[in-house]
Amino acid sequence: MTHFNPDMLSIARNFRGLSQTELIAEMGQSITQASLSKIESGDLKPSDEVIHNLSNALHFPVRFFEHIEKLNALPISLHAYRKKSSTTAKALSRMNAEMMLKMGHVQTLELFTNVPKRKNSLPTFKIGLDVNTPQEAAKKLRSLWALGNEPLENLTATVEDAGVLVFLCDFKDNNVDGVSLKMHGVSPCVFLNANQPNDRIRFTLAHELGHLVLHEEPSEFMEKEANDFAAEFLMPEEKIIDQLGSTNLAYYLRLKKEWKTSMAALIYRASELGTITSSQSANLWRQMAMRGYRKVEPNELDREPTYRVASMLFDYAIDAKKTSTSVISELSQLFDLYEDDFKKLYYFDLDSMETIEMVS
Repeated sequence: MTHFNPDMLSIARNFRGLSQTELIAEMGQSITQASLSKIESGDLKPSDEVIHNLSNALHFPVRFFEHIEKLNALPISLHAYRKKSSTTAKALSRMNAEMMLKMGHVQTLELFTNVPKRKNSLPTFKIGLDVNTPQEAAKKLRSLWALGNEPLENLTATVEDAGVLVFLCDFKDNNVDGVSLKMHGVSPCVFLNANQPNDRIRFTLAHELGHLVLHEEPSEFMEKEANDFAAEFLMPEEKIIDQLGSTNLAYYLRLKKEWKTSMAALIYRASELGTITSSQSANLWRQMAMRGYRKVEPNELDREPTYRVASMLFDYAIDAKKTSTSVISELSQLFDLYEDDFKKLYYFDLDSMETIEMVS
C-alpha cells in the first residue's frame, strides 16, 4: 500500500466499539499494543500484512484505509453529552466515528453528484452583537425564511432547504438526542437519534439548528440558548400565547397535532410564557406522569423524511444503474464500505430512495 491513513484506522476501530486491546485480540495478538498505538498516531507505517489483518478484524476493505483526506470536523453540540455520566466514552467515540464516516461520504457525494440547490441561506447570529436573545434570533430566522408565525408543517424540509444535511442515525444510546457538526468545505450536518419519539426528534432538530446559527464554539450557556431558540422557532410566542391558557391535559393533546410538538414542550412553553401558574403546571405534570406520558406520549407524530442525502445518492444511483446491476454495490464501493455497513448507515435514506423505485 502506497498510503495508509491512521485517522481511518481510529475511525474504523471506534466505529466497531473496540479498544486497542480488544482490536489486538480480534487480530489474534499478531501485533503489540505499543505497535498499534504507534500506527494510530502515525508514528509507524504498518506492513501490508498488518493492514490486511486490520481490514479483516475491523471488517473494512483495505482501500478504506487509503483515504488521503483528513476528517477534521467541529462537533458543535457533542460536548454537552460528555458531561452525562450515563453516556460512556466508548459510546461517544462510536457516535463520533459514525459522524466522521458520514462527513467523509458527504465530501464524496458533493464532489461527484449534483448537490440540491438551497432555497434559503443559513445565517449566523452572535448573541450580544447581532441579537440580544436566542428568541430574537429565532424570530429573525423565521422572517428571513418567510415562515410567518404558523406551525411548521415539515421542519426537516425547512432546515434542509437551507443547505443543512439531516441524518437519522441508530446511535444505540438514548442519552444522546442529536449532534450538529461543521467541517470546512462541506455542508453543515445534523445527526438525529432515530430511536427517539418523532416529536422529540423534531424539537432536537430545532435545537441543533439553534446551535448552527448561534454557536461557533462551545460555551457555558449554549444548551439553554439552543432550547430557547427551538421553543420560539417551533412555537412563536406571538402566535401561540393565546392558545396556552388551558389546564386540561386533553387540550394539549389536541394542540400537539396542530403544532407538531410534544405535549411536554407545550406545557413547558405555557409555563415559560406565564399563561399558566406554577401550581397549574405542576398539576399538568402530575397528570402526565400518572398516565405514563412522561415516557411515551399518545398520538405519535409521523416521521419527517430527509431528502438531501437521498437526493445525492439517487443522483449517483442513476449513473450506477447504467453500468451495474447492483446500485447498493456501486454506492458501497463509492464509500469504500462493505454492503452490510452501507445498508445500516443509510437505512433511512435508502428507504426514501425505494419510494421512487431506484433501489431493489
